[in-house]
Amino acid sequence: MDDWQLLKLYASENSEEAFRTLVDRYAGMVYHAALRHTANPHAAEEVAQVVFIALAQKAGSIPRQATLYGWLFSRHALRRFESGAR
Repeated sequence: MDDWQLLKLYASENSEEAFRTLVDRYAGMVYHAALRHTANPHAAEEVAQVVFIALAQKAGSIPRQATLYGWLFSRHALRRFESGAR
């Protein structure tokens, strides 16, 4: 399934399997992006958790024209800014 099919399945049926697939697909990218900016493994883990919590909460409202990769990175960037990490 592609990202949008998985998001739709998670949003409409609360499919843990669909969400787990998305996390497995993108967790490394989100974590490593956060680690590059924070240089702190614990802070990077926290950022990644917050990003995926936001994904779970917003799954049904993410605009279809957005790429999930871009949306996740924008969530990472927002969290990094909010936490003051550089």
